[in-house]
Formats: sequence, C-alpha cells, structure tokens
Amino acid sequence: MDENRPRITGLGYAVPEKIRNNDDPIFDWLKHHVTDGEKLFKGYDQRRILADEEDLISIMLPAAKRAIANAGITSNQVDLLIGTGSVGQYRNPNMLSLLHQKLGLQKSVWVIPVDSEFSNFNASLFIADGLLRAGRISTALICVGGNWSRNVSYETPQAISAGDGAGAAVMARNSARHNWSFTDQCTLTESGYYGSMYSSGTSYEIKPPTGNRAKVWTDCFFQITDDGIEGFKSFGVNAPPQAVLELLERHNLKGADITLISHQASTVLMDHWNEVIQPAQYISTIKTFANMAPANIPVSLAWSQENEPATKDSLVLLAIGPDMHCNAMLFQRSS
Repeated sequence: MDENRPRITGLGYAVPEKIRNNDDPIFDWLKHHVTDGEKLFKGYDQRRILADEEDLISIMLPAAKRAIANAGITSNQVDLLIGTGSVGQYRNPNMLSLLHQKLGLQKSVWVIPVDSEFSNFNASLFIADGLLRAGRISTALICVGGNWSRNVSYETPQAISAGDGAGAAVMARNSARHNWSFTDQCTLTESGYYGSMYSSGTSYEIKPPTGNRAKVWTDCFFQITDDGIEGFKSFGVNAPPQAVLELLERHNLKGADITLISHQASTVLMDHWNEVIQPAQYISTIKTFANMAPANIPVSLAWSQENEPATKDSLVLLAIGPDMHCNAMLFQRSS
C-alpha cells in the first residue's frame, strides 16, 4: 500500500470580528412577520459579519495563510488554487483570482473556481485529490469564503441564519498517517428541485427599453420558493443521512465509528441527521458562527483542529446543495 498518498496537511480559518446577535435590529421585520419557513431556521446565538469596510478577501486571505503555515510550506509550493469566494464583488472573475494576487502565488498556478455553493469545499477536495493521485499537481490550496450575510434579504426567513467566514486546506502527497486521507464519497442528486432555491435579483421592465436593456434588476439575494421549502423538509432532512449511511456501509462502519462535520443551515436538519446517523462525535459551530453557507464545513474543520479535535479516525464531511444534492465524503487517518 502506498503511504505517500494525498492528505490534508494544513488547515486554517478566519471569521470577522463583528458579532451580530439575535436581538440585532436587522431582524426586526422577521420578528413581526411570521412565515412558513421561519420554523425551519433554528440554532443560532451569534453570527460573525463582515464590517462595511471589509470584503471576502479580508477573511479568505488570513484563512489561506494559516492553512499554508499549518502545512509547513510556503506559498511558492502551491501549484493549484481551487474553491470559491461567494459572493464576490464581480460576477466574474471569482475572488480566488484576487486571493492568488494577495498570496503572491506563482504565475503558473491555475485558479479554478468551483460553483457548487454549499458543497464547494467537498467538491474542491475531491478534484484536488484526483489531480494529486494522477500526478498532475503536487500541492493544492483549497479556499472557500462566504459573505452570505450580504446575499440574503432580511425579509426572508433564511436571513436569520446568515453569517460570514472562510476556511482553507492544503492537500499534498504525504506519508504522515495522522493526516486525513480521502477514502470514498457518496452523492445523491434530485435535480427536480432546480429553481426552488437560487440567488437572483428581482427584475422590473423598462418601458420603453433603453439600449439593449429591457429590464432592471435589484440586488442579488438567496431565494427559497414554496417548492424549496418542501425540498428542505423532504430531501434536505432525509437524503443527507441516507448518503452517509450508504457510504459507511460500503466500508463496514457505523455512526459510532465516525466524527461528523456537516453543513449547518439549521439545527432542525442537524438534530435529525444526528439522530439517524448517531455519530460518536458531531462537531458544530452553528451557535457562534451560524450558517456560513459555502464555508460551513471548512471553517468547522479548521476550528475543530484547534478547539475540538476529532476523536475518531474516520471523518465524514456532509454537504448539501440547493439544486438539490447532498455529498458525504469519508476521510481516514491512522494514529
């Protein structure tokens, strides 16, 4: 068996200093307008929020630097930058390109944004692992940042959950068996929900049209339709633990054998997942960091290394996506 395999060799995270509590005036509208979706979003005491003068790079840069330092390498050793900054100042290019500049990465480093939102970190690890195994790269830096406190309307129930954060990981071939190595994954996709959860502005017609513009658009916000609410209750509740249990069964594992880190949209979901999977350890930052959307898993993983280390040698990262899909990735290590 080749012990010099792709492993996660470094982790880092960063969250803004500004704290938004549940009594913040920004939630006043929600407190006076009860909606059908309100009861689905629970579990937050605080959330970290970017200040007005800050942007995604304010948290993505320190997260990436900490992962590089934690891996014991220099930025010159990175030959792939993958992940996302969501939502960036431009529709394109992605904020990862600015991160490349700020880190001073070599010109030969390919910047590859991955557009799978909440499962972005999982997908980026999956791609990096494959490229490392194929010998196409030697060191990947995965960085995922979310500023979704700015990507929600505070007249929608999901806004109560929104927080900001960034997490990063270095993946390289390594023989240190205490580092996490990717073993397997299980994905379930129900694309019939396409369009039930999405980020978009609201359009208004211009009469008469001006130039090539027939419409104007409001700011872009994350929307959940009635079908999306039903998808949350059915697919979101039931499919993720199913993916985990299918994955574990392939490897003769049970919930009691794993540490679990998941997407953390709401404790409504997480409590049910915990009940079905019954992991030995469920690492969560939802009370203090709330829902960091694409950054939930990388931030919680890096945070746990410093604050609540995994107690098991099998780790499952459980992600979901609004199209809808869920993905469970199994990582393992040896003591």
